[in-house]
Amino acid sequence: MIRKKVDSFLYGGSFYPLKQKNHDQIFEHLKNCHINFVRTAEIFGSWDVIEAEKGCFNFDFLDQFFENCQKNNIKILLGTGTASPPLWLHHEDKNINIVDAYGNQYPNHSSYSWACHDNPNFLSAAEIYLGKLITRYKDNSALLAYQIHNEPGYPFMPVNGTVGDYCHCSHSQHSFREWLKIKYNNNLEALNEAYQWGATSCIYTDWSQVKTPKSRPISWASTTHWLDFRLWAMDNLNRFLSWQNNIIKKHDNQHPTSTNIFFLKSQDPLGVKTALDPYAVAQSVDIIGYDIYPGSGNKLEHMPEFSSLCLDHGRSMAKHAKNEAFWLLETEAGPINGWLKGPHNHTKGIDLKRNIFDAVGHGATLSLYQMFQEVPFQQLHWGGIIDLDGKPTERTKTAEEIGDFFQKHGENLIKATPPSAKIAILISKENAIIANGVDQESFLVDAIRGTYSVFWEMGYEVDFITTEMIFKGLHEDYKIIAMPFLCSVSQPLSEALGKWVEKGGGLIGTSRLGMLDEKGWYNSHIPCFDLRKHFGICAFDTQSDVHPYISFDQFDYKGHWHQDHIKILADDVQVLARFFNDKPAITLKENEKGGFALFFGTHADIAWHKQNSPLFWHILKPLLDKHHIKPALS
Repeated sequence: MIRKKVDSFLYGGSFYPLKQKNHDQIFEHLKNCHINFVRTAEIFGSWDVIEAEKGCFNFDFLDQFFENCQKNNIKILLGTGTASPPLWLHHEDKNINIVDAYGNQYPNHSSYSWACHDNPNFLSAAEIYLGKLITRYKDNSALLAYQIHNEPGYPFMPVNGTVGDYCHCSHSQHSFREWLKIKYNNNLEALNEAYQWGATSCIYTDWSQVKTPKSRPISWASTTHWLDFRLWAMDNLNRFLSWQNNIIKKHDNQHPTSTNIFFLKSQDPLGVKTALDPYAVAQSVDIIGYDIYPGSGNKLEHMPEFSSLCLDHGRSMAKHAKNEAFWLLETEAGPINGWLKGPHNHTKGIDLKRNIFDAVGHGATLSLYQMFQEVPFQQLHWGGIIDLDGKPTERTKTAEEIGDFFQKHGENLIKATPPSAKIAILISKENAIIANGVDQESFLVDAIRGTYSVFWEMGYEVDFITTEMIFKGLHEDYKIIAMPFLCSVSQPLSEALGKWVEKGGGLIGTSRLGMLDEKGWYNSHIPCFDLRKHFGICAFDTQSDVHPYISFDQFDYKGHWHQDHIKILADDVQVLARFFNDKPAITLKENEKGGFALFFGTHADIAWHKQNSPLFWHILKPLLDKHHIKPALS
């Protein structure tokens, strides 16, 4: 916990003293906006500057910055700087950079996170730097908390047009093999069995032969090999974050740690390539933070649910990891992205209010503007609350109004919590990895978005849960679990969900539910294992790339992509809707405890925003009413 209890909302902006001039002017604007903390040293004047030469640490500018913040009664969220290692590390060890599947090193002079966190030279140097940084500022009254790394994970920025699959360096190869030895109980035969699919199978006779996969399943490579590679990468990233967290706690157990991640980032929406497992990340630090930029790519136009969806995701990860609030660690402060042709969205004051109060409404207890002042060295467009000259903008007045609101109501906001959700959306990292591996990740994202959007527009609170949460029993308080395009389902997961239905829970499944097991191999039935009994149907055969017409309650609707051939297996299965060939399209099986399993033989969730079809809504509404599941507000 924070050394001195925080009793009001944390309202902040980024401040990079080496890159931004006119400090007195900036501090004046910060105070006028009632900003009570700033973030610094995560990038833009970080480890790369402080230790520009090996062993020579120059903290002078940061010392002065801490002193200025003390004078102005502003706290500091201090970055650990490990995202921006110094260049001398590369010259000392030419193999320190992460490596893609083609053997190319990520360039030093591009984005951050270029050094491999499996490399012992990087880890050794980082540990020394962290020790110096923490011991220097841990007792400083201006210190608020630490931010570990910056947007941790492998880089999401494309090099030569594509986002790479990292890391394939020799240190990561070794780490991957050691992870596999644990998973397969040091049994090469078990690994060979799991990896047998491929146009040319590789039979390993020694662990040293096992490498990170250079191709994805869509190339007719082993699905299981690819799945293991990304699961290892996620575990490995969390190990790295926990390693930093432990170093900080060793020196300073009074100040909290955080880190900032993405969800639905356009280049890597489900974190497969960047190696993000949000639930595990939330357990690796004290407080999970999310970066959300609705203006980037102009998501306001084509993804109106984006901010709410991401904030609900962050709130869910925090809730189930540590039962604490979460932080909005970056949101746009001005016109954003677009390079020379101009910004994607000309962010105005009304956008600031929407973004920040949306976060507050979802339970965030901190919000930070990135950037507070625009910077001159990046022509990407990253507008600030104040402009390049330190002068106010149209947004400055709004930032002041927001700050004034927090001054008046911050104590109450910090105590408030959103209503408990009765509906959860199940997402699986294994499912996401497989979908990415066969280039069908966008279909999964569309299904998640569609499911969320319907509940969102109906006014329901929605949580996100993972398979790990279900195995911990963290799903027991929900009334409904929706499973959009959940293709990969293990037998243990099927059993856990089945027991939940028997107790009175409701499941919503769609076409292709459980067609694959946890290895990415075919299950023999859809739905699979215990789910087949609870749904009371079999839907293995399907037509794809169709948008079938469906009749429900004397009205006609459109589905999306799949038209399943559904076989009814139990007498108590109700056929709610039919395809135009009069075959079952949507079925419902209920039990005496009030549990139910609702199955769509198409993707009504995707049809909601692709075909403007209200089928999903019209099926759900009477079912929700029947089970007395009401929105928190109406």
